[in-house]
Amino acid sequence: MRISNCTRAAVFVMMFTSTPATAGHLTDFQLDKLSDWSEALAVCDITRFLLTDPDIRADVILVAGRDNSHTALYKPLYIPPNSFFSEVMQKAYENVRRTGHVTPSAYSDARIHYAARMLDAYRSASVAEKHTLMDQMDLCYHLAARTGVKLETKN
Repeated sequence: MRISNCTRAAVFVMMFTSTPATAGHLTDFQLDKLSDWSEALAVCDITRFLLTDPDIRADVILVAGRDNSHTALYKPLYIPPNSFFSEVMQKAYENVRRTGHVTPSAYSDARIHYAARMLDAYRSASVAEKHTLMDQMDLCYHLAARTGVKLETKN
């Protein structure tokens, strides 16, 4: 797995320039509080990751992929190599990018920004607050469907 020098630099800068104030709450990242598609898609993708209940104390988290593959996600932000944990959110991003409402750099900036803050909030979140992530993901799937992503329903 290769991590671009730009990604490494961005993570390095973020690690040393972010001020470790008290962690926010997961409810601080609701879709109606966000300003654009980049932020919404980033928050939705991170929400999907957090719904796996990851051990964010670990240096490396292995996640299952397609065709029995695995991907290693590394501390501190656990960002996948393609910057998307959720295939649905990646498809939504591609649809919105084609319309010109989001750029790769804007998404990347939002992904790094919100990953740091949401992981901090997740560390101190209560069980009830973590439960609200399911409601958030439901809204994210509706958002993806509005971009033209075909969602599979399970009966």
